[in-house]
Amino acid sequence: MKLEPVANALDEPILAATAPSGLRVFVHSRPDWTHTFAAFGTNFGSVDRVSGADGRPVPEGLAHFLEHKLFEDQHGDVSDRFAELGASTNAMTGFCGTTYIMSAVAEAGPCLDLLLGFVQDPWFTDELVAKEQGIIAQEIRMYDDDPDWRIFFGLMECLYQRHPVRDNIAGTVESIAEIDAATLRRCYDLFYHPRNMCLVVSGAMSGDAVVERVMRDQSQRPVDTRPAHERVVADEPPGRFREHFEERLPVARPRWMLGIKETIVGGGSRELLRRELATRVLLDLLFGRSSPAFEALYDDGIVDETFGVSYSAEETFGFSTLGGDTDVPERLEERVRAVFAGAVRDGVDAGALGRIRNKVLGGLLRGLDSSENVAHGLITDCFRGLPPFAALELIDELTPEGLQARLTEHVRDDAMATATVMPATA
Repeated sequence: MKLEPVANALDEPILAATAPSGLRVFVHSRPDWTHTFAAFGTNFGSVDRVSGADGRPVPEGLAHFLEHKLFEDQHGDVSDRFAELGASTNAMTGFCGTTYIMSAVAEAGPCLDLLLGFVQDPWFTDELVAKEQGIIAQEIRMYDDDPDWRIFFGLMECLYQRHPVRDNIAGTVESIAEIDAATLRRCYDLFYHPRNMCLVVSGAMSGDAVVERVMRDQSQRPVDTRPAHERVVADEPPGRFREHFEERLPVARPRWMLGIKETIVGGGSRELLRRELATRVLLDLLFGRSSPAFEALYDDGIVDETFGVSYSAEETFGFSTLGGDTDVPERLEERVRAVFAGAVRDGVDAGALGRIRNKVLGGLLRGLDSSENVAHGLITDCFRGLPPFAALELIDELTPEGLQARLTEHVRDDAMATATVMPATA
């Protein structure tokens, strides 16, 4: 395995190679740093609910369950072994991927060995699966009491009718009760194989050191001939499923959120990134902290610092969200919709585009100072089939006319829904 430079818009020292097993490896070596961060990801997340040629279903919450379960083997909790090495570890399951990480300041080599080992050498028993079911069931109940979690997935249940993005990433108490050791092994074998995975090491560890450790590990594993996972497109109607979700929880103030379902999906990785950049810039321009709309809402006491906007998209789904704490949810909704209507009618502020573009560029450049940001970004680009920092090549292509077209196609009444969490009554 030989690392080769990867061309990128920032001329960062990114090296890449593919191990004989099929594992893709990226190294962002910064010898002047003292810290090393590694991320080992698989292209398998909570929305992946069908697998194999026979279409056998994957239980809701299984990706998250696997993430939990890999941290325990016949020797105990893997986190304790990282702590003994003076390092830390964690993992996160998202809609479309699961990533295992390690962070080390001292000698990172043994930590990388441990990361590669515990992710690729699972140990499942029905006894430990039953134990984990109780732990995750408690976690799910905690999520049910979390206002941020409930309002978000309540909104997703309004936007989506069939797509599994509407389902809790952790699953339900009932769905995880269906999981046993055999189910974990079947799904692990389907999704946790080298050609469906990516390793990124960013920081003080040299490329040669990474290659030595990876080759030592991968030489023990057979060549992977299976294709990388291709995500199944759900049979999802274009418009929202229903208009509103409301729940009462023990919160001090009402919390309101508006969601806009993406009605245009697919198109390939580059088009997805272009759509993502345009939408994020558009939302920042209309509702960001320096926008006239946010200043007016804040001055009128309708929103506070909790108000924010976001856009998320993958090949089979996408959505925008806006919201935060407010004492007057109905009034906030009225004002937000009025801002959208005014922008559709009058056009976006072309003069502010340059400022927002520079803000995005500044954020991308600042992210290079964080090995964690670099590693997560490289994994995302890898699974999307994009070169590193591809966003920098597309950000300059944004125009007022393009943003106006994006506004018109994305902000549609039949794609909007709202969610509210109200304070529980005594």
